[in-house]
Amino acid sequence: MPALVLVVSLIGFGSLCRQSGLSIDFALISTAVMWALPGQIAFVELHSAGNAYLAIVLAVAMANARFFPMTATLMPLLRPGVRRKSWLYGLAHLVSFNSWVWTLRRSPELPVLARAPYYVAFVAVSFVAGMTGVAVGYVLAGVAPPSVALGLVFLNVTYFVLMLSDARRLPALLAVIAGAIGGPLLHLVSSDWGLLVTGVVGGTLAFLGTRIVRAPNG
Repeated sequence: MPALVLVVSLIGFGSLCRQSGLSIDFALISTAVMWALPGQIAFVELHSAGNAYLAIVLAVAMANARFFPMTATLMPLLRPGVRRKSWLYGLAHLVSFNSWVWTLRRSPELPVLARAPYYVAFVAVSFVAGMTGVAVGYVLAGVAPPSVALGLVFLNVTYFVLMLSDARRLPALLAVIAGAIGGPLLHLVSSDWGLLVTGVVGGTLAFLGTRIVRAPNG
């Protein structure tokens, strides 16, 4: 399922690149180097609009800021199964929401030394699926209406929400609920800052709510 979702989502990205006048080389290389669909979409949209490079870099960095906590929580699980510490840099580059959430889910069931091989196999399949989706989307751009191509991109976001909704940890559940309620409302207030504010406020409320619920007197 994660590989299928990546194929479909990145078909939309490949189509977006072609419609924006970018080459297939750019579509494939940016996917391999960045490996973060929200950041890639932000890059293409801002680049096509003629924004300054500094603004593009800052926007992509903000879109991909979630990788800091994701990598920090995942690498300690993989480190025992990695022979050389330098390999962790390569593994960190391939961290995605899919690999993060599935490795965290499966880690309690796997021997400590088997977690890194599981992660490598998972990201290898995901990477091939993603690159295939970009190429197919670029070639088929123009066949499907633009609204359909954009909808394929948002399928990835829908998948993220469903995966987090199925999480068994209280902070994740509270974050999804806060985002689902606050996201649409704050977007109406500011389409430019609504998403960012939703993430900060929703994550903070989820953190505080978890501490209150788990407090000894709560």
